[in-house]
Amino acid sequence: MKKILMFAVAAIFALGSVFAQDADEILAEVAAEEQANDPNAVQTIEIEDNEEYKALHPKANKVTLTLTFTPLTGEATFTYVCVRSSYDKGEAMNVAMAVYQDFAAEHKYKHYRYIDNRKNSLGEEKNYKNGKIPYVSYTSKVLFTK
Repeated sequence: MKKILMFAVAAIFALGSVFAQDADEILAEVAAEEQANDPNAVQTIEIEDNEEYKALHPKANKVTLTLTFTPLTGEATFTYVCVRSSYDKGEAMNVAMAVYQDFAAEHKYKHYRYIDNRKNSLGEEKNYKNGKIPYVSYTSKVLFTK
């Protein structure tokens, strides 16, 4: 009798753990779906380096432009990455301003202001290597207002 009872308890725990794993997977899928449908979720936008922006940084090579935007707060973070040998901070700042102005016009914002942590700073530079190629990233943060 004790063996049957122990076997029944073990079977119940085994079945419970199988269903619990399925429930965790379902909850993860539902959370991902809700986040995808949330209009206030953080949006990452890969910006195409079109002719308008290329005119602002003519000597830069292997450039990637990214804008991360949070609609709920109006915060945006712009990241400009290029090869270190062709990097110029002034050109990166000009591209950032053009991207901010285009984004503001597209989303009907009137103003933006820089919100970097350090006083009187309009952005931050970081050097790093991807394989053997040295890169520089310029990052700036702004707050859009209507």
